[in-house]
Amino acid sequence: MYSNILVAVDGSKSNSHAVDKAIELAKTLGSSLTAITVFDVGNYKGESAASIATDSEYMKSITSSALEYVVSRAKEADIPLVTKVAYGSPAASIVEESKNHDLVICGTLGRTGLKRMLIGSVAEMVVRLAYCPVLVIRNSEE
Repeated sequence: MYSNILVAVDGSKSNSHAVDKAIELAKTLGSSLTAITVFDVGNYKGESAASIATDSEYMKSITSSALEYVVSRAKEADIPLVTKVAYGSPAASIVEESKNHDLVICGTLGRTGLKRMLIGSVAEMVVRLAYCPVLVIRNSEE
């Protein structure tokens, strides 16, 4: 059914629900699992984009931290995992990577109304533009 699953990770506590579902599905279906995290320089307004772009240790620290949970969960479940780090727009990077997968799993904070319009939604863009089906896992604690 889905032989190549992509899970989008950002290292947040709410994202753990999406990771758990991705691990469960990969194990049940015998699918390969890839985790992608995207370093978005625009999220680090206190730093200059130039200094962040040239500080590879800083970027490596942030992206390693974001992948920590999925790496540990995959190891616990004995699921082979490929990790990918992209730079730029999270939605665009996930959509681009979706070309190589059968299913994308991503989390959402479940925001609605004005908050969603002001903040934007990576999950919504991925759903609209991905090259394969997308499973959005809403954080049940929100």
